[in-house]
Amino acid sequence: MSTCNDIRNLIDIQDENITFLPGCVTYGEYKGKPCKYISGELTYEPTHCTKCGIKNENYIIFKNGKQESRITLPMIGIARSFLKLKKQRFFCKACQCSLTAKTSIIEKNCHISNQSKAMIVIKSTEARSVKSLSNDCSVSWHTVQREINKVAQSTKSHHQALPENLSFDEFKYAKGLMAFEYINAETGDILDILGARTSRIIKNHFISNYSLNDRRHVKTITIDMNAGYVNVIKEIFPRASIIIDRFHLVQLINRAMTKTRIKVMNRLKRVNNEDMKKYRRLKKYWRLLQKNELKLKTTEYTYYPLFGQRLEKSIVEEMLAYDPELKANYQLYQRLLKAINMRQFETLKVILEERSSPLISSYMRTSLKTLRKHLPYIKNSFIYPYNNGRIEGINNKIKVLSKVAYGYRNFYNYKKRIMIHFKFKPIETNLIKKSRYKVA
Repeated sequence: MSTCNDIRNLIDIQDENITFLPGCVTYGEYKGKPCKYISGELTYEPTHCTKCGIKNENYIIFKNGKQESRITLPMIGIARSFLKLKKQRFFCKACQCSLTAKTSIIEKNCHISNQSKAMIVIKSTEARSVKSLSNDCSVSWHTVQREINKVAQSTKSHHQALPENLSFDEFKYAKGLMAFEYINAETGDILDILGARTSRIIKNHFISNYSLNDRRHVKTITIDMNAGYVNVIKEIFPRASIIIDRFHLVQLINRAMTKTRIKVMNRLKRVNNEDMKKYRRLKKYWRLLQKNELKLKTTEYTYYPLFGQRLEKSIVEEMLAYDPELKANYQLYQRLLKAINMRQFETLKVILEERSSPLISSYMRTSLKTLRKHLPYIKNSFIYPYNNGRIEGINNKIKVLSKVAYGYRNFYNYKKRIMIHFKFKPIETNLIKKSRYKVA
C-alpha cells in the first residue's frame, strides 16, 4: 500500500522515516473534548547502537516490536490534533539493551512536537495572554511559560557596550510599582529593563554592568522631567548631555493652560443664562484654546453649535474676551508653544526671565518655574535631534500587553514576555524553518 505524502506536508513533518497510509486520520476524544488523531509509523535501519556504539553488522541489532506514543501537534482546523506515532523498537545483542527509533519532530522524553513549540514562540510575540496562547497551541499554560523562559535566554542582556545615545523612561507593571527601561535612542532597541526606578537600583545596575570607559562613551541621554534621573546621570555618565524631551515640555504648558481654562470656566458656572452660555462654550470648544494659533482656520467658515457660522479664529477671540486671566494665560501659552516648536531657545529664555503678570495663574507660574529649573537641558533638546518618541511607543505596547494578560504578578515573567514581543517578531519565518530541521 502506498504512503500518503500529503499528510506529511499538511502537518509539516520533514522526517522521511515516518510514513502515513491512506485513511490514517481518525476522530476521537481527549479529556472529554473532540480531537483529531493522525496515525503514522517510524522505522529505519540503525547504523549503530546508541548505548554501546557497536556497528550494526551481521544483524547484531534487530527489530523488536513497536511502541506507540501520542505527540501534540499544532491545531489543524477547529479540533486539537495528535500524532499517534508507532516507533520501531530495536534490540542490541552486544549490550543486551533495547533501543527506540528517534525522530527530529520531538525532543527526547517529550510528547510536544517542535512545531507546537515554535508556534508558542511565534504567538507569544503577539499581545495575548498566556492562557489564550495555551488554548490555541493545545498545551498547558505551564508549557507556554516554560517555552517563553527558554527562548528568553537568548534575549538576555549581556551588557557588552553602551550606544552613544540613550533614552530613559519608566512604566507601571503592578499597583504602585514602576519599572525602569533604557533603549538605544537611534535604533529603538530595548537594552534592559529593571524592576524599580529608584536612584540606588539604577546606579548599581550601570556601575556593576558597565565600566567607566563605557559610560564615558555615552554622549546624550533623553529623559522626561524626572529630577531623579538628572542626579543619577550626572553621577554615572560624566560626559553625557541631558536632553529633556520636547513632548513633555509642550505637555507641561498644555496642562497648565487646561487647568487655567477650567478655573475660569467654573467661575462662570452661575444661574445667569449669559454666563452659563459662556461656560458651555468654554467646555465644548476647549480644543481650540489648546490649538496652535497659527493653525486656526481664518478663511473657512463652518457652523459651530452655540456660535453659528464662524471662523475658528473669531471663536477663540470671543472666548478670550470672557475673562482677562484666560486671555493673558493664552497669550503666554502661545508664545511658549511657538518658541518650543520653532526651537528658538533665546526667545524661550527671554519669556521665562520676564516678570510674570498678576493675571498669570498659579498653574502657569508653576510650569514656568519648572521650565526655568530645566533650562540647560531644554537647550540640548533644541540642539540634538533625539527625543523619547521611540520609548513612549514601546511603553504603549507594553501597557497593551499587560492589559490583555490581565497583569503579571511576576516581574521577571513580564520582562521575558516583553523581550520576546519586541525582539522576535521580525524573525517568525526563521523560527518556523528552524523547527522543521531541529534534531532531537
